[in-house]
Order: sequence, then structure tokens, then C-alpha cells
Amino acid sequence: MRIGDESIPATDEQMLRLVLKGANRTFDSLHTTYPQNEHSFSILANTFKKRIVQPWDAKFLKSFGLVNEDGMLTNAGALFADDCPIVQSRLYCTRWNSNEKDDAINDAEYTGNILMLLREALNFVKSNTINGWEKIPNGRKNHHEYAERAVLEGLVNHFIHRDYTVIGGEVHLDIYNDRLTLTSPGGMYSGLMIQDLDISDVPSDRRNPVLADVMAQLDYMEKRGSGLNRICKATRELDGYSDNLKPEFKSTVSHFMTTLYRVDITANQNEECITNGQQTDSNESCLLN
Repeated sequence: MRIGDESIPATDEQMLRLVLKGANRTFDSLHTTYPQNEHSFSILANTFKKRIVQPWDAKFLKSFGLVNEDGMLTNAGALFADDCPIVQSRLYCTRWNSNEKDDAINDAEYTGNILMLLREALNFVKSNTINGWEKIPNGRKNHHEYAERAVLEGLVNHFIHRDYTVIGGEVHLDIYNDRLTLTSPGGMYSGLMIQDLDISDVPSDRRNPVLADVMAQLDYMEKRGSGLNRICKATRELDGYSDNLKPEFKSTVSHFMTTLYRVDITANQNEECITNGQQTDSNESCLLN
């Protein structure tokens, strides 16, 4: 394979990708040996009912491309099964004690269903970042170190567009004192480098179209390739945002990374209020860990 200005032997994983591309197939569409009747989809069904507000029907499994005509799961179906049998569907979360990978304050590891991984990742971010609020005439205004929509968009992108042919690969969520990073196996599907592109005009090349279609059905993403723009837009809307906090995207031939920079919402807050996490008579805002 040609990498930069040199040719190197292809790995087994790269050979598999070349075979799939040559056969016009994707990993998530391949059939497995897992029978549908041995797996349940309660997480998918409950998520569908909650987000789409309509009843779930088991026939959706086939129409969504999660089950084939012989009643066997596709790889996409296996990734949405409650007891997901695909071992490389993993998430590693770490809250570091500085701006580098030094001592960890908190960490967690999760394996399995994509929707469960998404939920646990969002919970980890919520538990390891500061959220606050400010009194306004008609109620209160919430403040966050990271835009919730940006975090959600980033996580969905990394779970859906990651390369699942990398058996030892997983999504990493790292929270530092000054930033949050998401890293997943697999560079841009087109082979281009995201840092060399205008993110407002990135082509929508989907490595896992079945996964992407299901997440679009669940209203977690769109098919227009606008996820990176929404991450930047949501971040710009944070109180305290400045241009030096603009999200960054970087890819290599083997990985994709999203970096969100922390907005310091404690800068102008009363120290007693931050420490106690309670409203005081002399303050009009309060931060909650």
C-alpha cells in the first residue's frame, strides 16, 4: 500500500478493507453466524420508542439491515443487540488529573451495544465535568464546560464511523483539565486527512452506512455529513467561548481524533458558591459538580 512517499506491506486488517471495497461491501452489512432468535433488542426498541415516539416493530430489524433473510444478524445487528457479541465494540473513559496522561482521577471501561456505550459515555462526561446555572428573570440559565450537543455529536461520529475491522481497537474518551478528546480506530474513509480539508465542505463518505442509517432513524445524526459543523456551532454558542477554543479534528491513516477545549465557567464565580454547590443570598449564580 502507498503511504505518503513509500510503499509498505498491507496488514491483515488493510487487506480485509481492500477486499470489502473491491466487493462493494461494508463491514456492518456482512452477515454473521448469530441467529436473531438468540438475541434481544430491548435497548434499541426502547430508544426508538423514546426518541421517535412511535411503537417499535420487530420487522424494523430486517428493514434497517440488522437481520438478513435467513434470520441471521449482520454485524450492524450484532452491534445493536443487547448482549453485543462483537468484542471490539468497546469504550475506554479516563479523567486525567492534569493536561497530560499522568495520574487518573477516574476511569471506566464498557463493552457492547452501541447505544449503551453512547449512554455511558455521556454519563461519564456529565460526572467528570462542571455544570452550573445562573439566575435570570424568568428562571435560570445552565452553563457547561463543554457543549452537550457537541459532545453528543462527537461521540456518535466516533461510534458510527470507526473502523470495526480493527480487532484490538476501541473508542477512547479522555478528559483533561483543559480539554476533552475522542479517539477511534480508522482514519478518513476516503483516505484524506481531515486537517487538510475545510470542515464546512467535507464529503459524506460513510464507512458503516447501515449503522449510520439506523442512527439517523433514531434522530442521532443526519446523512449530510454535517456533524463536524454542528460540533463547532454548538461550541461557539457556549458562554465564555473564544476563537482559541475552536474544536480541532485530526486524522491519520489509522485513527481519528476530536478535541473539544474546556470553557472556564468558574472564572467569575464566587468561591464559596463553587465549593458548596448551593445558592447563596449574595450570589446570582451557582456551580454544581
